[in-house]
Amino acid sequence: MNFFGISVPQASLDFAKYRELAPANAVYDGTQKAYLAGPAFAPALVSNSADAYLNRLRALEAGYLGSGSTFLGWQPPLGVVRGPSRTVDADILKSVLLAIRERQILKIEYQSMNAAAAGLRAIAPHALGFDGFRWHVRAFCHEHNDFRDFVLARILKISLEDGSTVDPATDTEWNQFVEAVIVPGADLSASQRRVIELDYGMERGRLILRVREALLFYFLRHLGLLYGADDKPPTDQITLENRAELMPFFRKHGIGPGRAG
Repeated sequence: MNFFGISVPQASLDFAKYRELAPANAVYDGTQKAYLAGPAFAPALVSNSADAYLNRLRALEAGYLGSGSTFLGWQPPLGVVRGPSRTVDADILKSVLLAIRERQILKIEYQSMNAAAAGLRAIAPHALGFDGFRWHVRAFCHEHNDFRDFVLARILKISLEDGSTVDPATDTEWNQFVEAVIVPGADLSASQRRVIELDYGMERGRLILRVREALLFYFLRHLGLLYGADDKPPTDQITLENRAELMPFFRKHGIGPGRAG
């Protein structure tokens, strides 16, 4: 009643309807004068995914969701390790989204970490990407004549220009998917291997990550797997089973034998 702002009669009707949908779910407890979950309870209207629940808790704690925007009632004490805040200007994001939708060129003042000062770029954006920490815009760079990722927070000024003739389908690294096969470390015991398989949701001892080639670098970096063939891995818990198959990708991005990522 408090959450939805409804009357007692309406709440009674809602409970009656719910009991029609899932007769075994809600059991009336006369002592507490409340409906409790029955022993055979199974969600009828929402997902029982643990990931969905935990993600909602994290979003509430981080302030991404308001308390009135979720059905979560009681919440456990919670602590969340937050990364540094990556501020994105709303007006810049609006211009980027408009350019993607309308296929327009953007003129941006961009601060690259490879240059001491910001410079002007003409880009043709076609998608957004998230690397786990930062939001990017995937775009054709007219200065370098190739497709690149531009960190949204590093765009200092922006303006819409003429329509773009760049075809997003020509961004092969974005449109092409590759597979990274993750397996438990070779030196783990049988029990340790089993817990790693459960932790990563592996099936038959393997986790196959199918990702866009343009995003594979970020996936491997987060998993601690971005190193060359002769380098010592930073973790012995998981390893990349098809590293040899992905060596052309490593070489393309300058991650070769003897050079850490």
